[in-house]
Amino acid sequence: MRHCFLLTAFMLVYLMVTPVVAGSSHSGQYLLDVGDRISINVLGEESLAMKVTLDSTGMIRYPFLGRIRVVGKTTSEVESMIRNGLAGDYLVDPHVEVVIDERRPFFINGEVNKPGAISYQENLTLRKAITLASGLSELADDDRIFVIRAGDPNRVQRKLAMDDPIYPGDSITVETSYFFITGEVKSRGKYPYHTGLTFRMAVTLAGGFAERADKDDIEVVRVENGKSREMSVRLDDPIKPRDVITVNQSFF
Repeated sequence: MRHCFLLTAFMLVYLMVTPVVAGSSHSGQYLLDVGDRISINVLGEESLAMKVTLDSTGMIRYPFLGRIRVVGKTTSEVESMIRNGLAGDYLVDPHVEVVIDERRPFFINGEVNKPGAISYQENLTLRKAITLASGLSELADDDRIFVIRAGDPNRVQRKLAMDDPIYPGDSITVETSYFFITGEVKSRGKYPYHTGLTFRMAVTLAGGFAERADKDDIEVVRVENGKSREMSVRLDDPIKPRDVITVNQSFF
């Protein structure tokens, strides 16, 4: 008995201190938000059935009740509001059901083939979100993909891995991949990376070798598994995103 009392007390404290992020499907209590499409049904009352997409006012106009605010509330809370509003004056014991037909879209921008707003699907991961956007573009850096979570007032960019979850209203950015080239080339600097690029092609993008370049002495600093290492390469070796290439000077 004492154990049950302590467990109940713990749960009450947990519910009091655990925040619910607006529009969050990962909080366990999804709060309706702009762009969600819902259905409202009252058992045996077809005239009270409604389908609506929530707009920026956060309100819907419901028969007998007028305008009611639904954005920021759970479906259970909306059911209670409508039930309480109809009970007594209009219906004896209304049975109200509110269902989310379609959650608001997520957004994906940057280096994907079809950026924009995409309809949310249950159990969505970054990998699946990219597939829905027709895949990464040739210039995408798959190690630099970030999300701003819906409902985050600080709009903090968080780095994502492929199997991380995506939620309705999330805004994803896939950054462009680059490499850097310096030393004895005509135009040193930062260049967009694409799959299949070799060191020879990288030098061509940089305007070609400078007059005093040693074509057999090319080094690269490459980051792998969080560690950087320096190595010598040949012209027809493939480069990788974020490589820092140095074409050394010939002394003869």
